[in-house]
Amino acid sequence: MTATPTTTPRTAPTGRAATTAGGAATTRALLRRAGRAGVTIVIALLVLGLLWQVLLTVFDVSSFVGKSPLNVVQYLFSDNPPRGVRPASMSAEQARADSFGALGTTLLNALIGFAAGMVVATLVAIGFVLWKPVEFAFMPIAMLLRSVPLVAMAPVLLLIFGQGKVGIAVIAAIVVLFPVLVNIVVGLNSASPQSLDLITVNGGSALTALVKVRIPSALPEFLASMRISVPGAIVGSMLAEWLVGFAGMGGVLSGYKGSGNYGGVWTIVALAVIASIVLYELATILEAAVLARWGPNAGVSPG
Repeated sequence: MTATPTTTPRTAPTGRAATTAGGAATTRALLRRAGRAGVTIVIALLVLGLLWQVLLTVFDVSSFVGKSPLNVVQYLFSDNPPRGVRPASMSAEQARADSFGALGTTLLNALIGFAAGMVVATLVAIGFVLWKPVEFAFMPIAMLLRSVPLVAMAPVLLLIFGQGKVGIAVIAAIVVLFPVLVNIVVGLNSASPQSLDLITVNGGSALTALVKVRIPSALPEFLASMRISVPGAIVGSMLAEWLVGFAGMGGVLSGYKGSGNYGGVWTIVALAVIASIVLYELATILEAAVLARWGPNAGVSPG
């Protein structure tokens, strides 16, 4: 009698193998996201540069005031730029030092304001969810403050907090605070009622429900708020710097405009736009990484 060969059914990987496979899939997904971010940055810069040049041509902007993308490159790197691109007394090395130094100052101010705004917004949103009367009392006030133009509010804030980094960070934080606050509150309140009931039935407290259900549910909203707030923090910092004096991109921009250095003005604007686009795309990569590890679909292999 001939024995019939048997085949062993394949089983799904478990334990360490499953973890390794999931980690590899997540890594591949993040690498693809990083690649898309790089392509997006390049395409966005090319489109903006083309639009910039087209608008200068269509509206026949004087070459004394309007500078092209090529002029910005010449302003920063050419030893002998065309007349009017850069002041004759300023070398390319000095132009780079002033422009990139201002960029670094603004990015630091924006980072401080961004972090402060995110932390305060998160804590206030948690307070709104845990104690409903707090939300009913203070959300209208928050929205009223949000409706006041920042340009009108900024001088008062600088008088209160001073014209140093604290005052600048406060203005940047306010730009971040309100949209993040609203989005996080929505995310915390979007938690599954069934999951919240399960916590309650098993004797869990509101704090337990917050940690185990509400915060994981709000993670996508939190990260989306973080992503869209990065450019806002830069704009808020530049506004405060413009009002304070000659530090950072806002202050340098004000000084260049007053002295007629329009090549410098366009360079500062270009650097601000480039920094905003790059940081926004970096935030999308961070968002993808965090959601892949702790988000609602964590562990699910992307298609």
